[in-house]
Amino acid sequence: MKKIAVWIFAAVLAFGGAGALTGCTKRSEQLKLYSQGEYMDEAIFEEFEDWYKQETGKTVKVSMTDFLSNEDMYTMISVDHADYDLICPSDYMVEKMIKDGLVQKVDKTRIDIEQEGLFMPEYVEATRAFDTNLEYSVPYMFGTFGIMYNYETVGRHVTSWADLFEDTQHKTSLKASPRDTYHAASLYVARDDLRGLSGQAQKDAVQAVFDNARAENVTATEKAVNDWKKNAKKAVWDDENGKFDMSVGELDAGLYWSCDAGYVMSDYENDSGSITPGNKKLWYVIPEEGGNVYLDSFVINKYAVNTEAANYFLQFLCTKAAAIANSLYCGAISPVKSAYTQLKSDYEAMDLASEDSVFKGTSAEWKQMYIDMLFPPASVLNRCGQMHDYGADESRVVNAMADLIHG
Repeated sequence: MKKIAVWIFAAVLAFGGAGALTGCTKRSEQLKLYSQGEYMDEAIFEEFEDWYKQETGKTVKVSMTDFLSNEDMYTMISVDHADYDLICPSDYMVEKMIKDGLVQKVDKTRIDIEQEGLFMPEYVEATRAFDTNLEYSVPYMFGTFGIMYNYETVGRHVTSWADLFEDTQHKTSLKASPRDTYHAASLYVARDDLRGLSGQAQKDAVQAVFDNARAENVTATEKAVNDWKKNAKKAVWDDENGKFDMSVGELDAGLYWSCDAGYVMSDYENDSGSITPGNKKLWYVIPEEGGNVYLDSFVINKYAVNTEAANYFLQFLCTKAAAIANSLYCGAISPVKSAYTQLKSDYEAMDLASEDSVFKGTSAEWKQMYIDMLFPPASVLNRCGQMHDYGADESRVVNAMADLIHG
């Protein structure tokens, strides 16, 4: 992920500079984070260090290292006992790390995610799917996956996974990520059973698709992906650059995370540091059959050295200012209630004419689509499943999709 254009909310915060390098600082005075790439505004580190000193009288220096994938991170922790205090895995990996005893319980005297009004309740419930008793993790950012498409080139609004997997006229993409592509293909395969459902029946049916790692489903998804590769006008495996290809018109539709869709729909910073205008021809939809809601969370490493500072940092991340700063930086949205409601209110207050509005020159329909993309309403979340650790079946799913991606 890359830094979102923060001028939209420039007046919200004014944090200090980036956290200092740990250098020769004693390990007991370091707080070491292990996180997904470019997922936190390091300007909050110095702010935390000052706050921690005021709260405890102790000195701490924060540093952060990025990992390439949840699986790479898992190996570093489980095999190499990597020296980090806090880790930010995705939901299914939090579940696996809890099962395997690789995380410590959070100090609920510092941060209790069940505290009334602290988090949006729907994301507290989502946490229970992988941390049953809400003991080991603190939600950090959420988002969804669905289809981003260019309305002008596709010529109509997309509503179904069939619109992607069966498209023979346009340049389309799937994720070079076995889990994401497997789940999208599974929703496509189960489309006839999922359409027309609502309420608890819909929620249960979509989740059942996400939990399906049976051999026959793997075979069916392989066929769906192979057919897409063979029949699409141009089939592309997106390695996270696909959103830029969508932005400049080199792709017409594909499987994308909501944060990446929002990134290229609004003005964004490219690799050279220049601001690129957002593409307002792009739309994002959770198809009628369903989509995914992900929840990335922080956990305390089993091998953590500075657990006290780790718990204080988790508390700090849940303050309104820190949660807003990180949301603006990474393009996802924090489930911290005070930050969520402020950001949603700020977006809703923007009009279609102001120069400083992400919605300038668009329509009321496009604005609502964009807001629903970042802040999914209950009706959308009801058709979003959550990924789980497949345990012994994990390798079958991942290897099957990886062979298609790299074959």
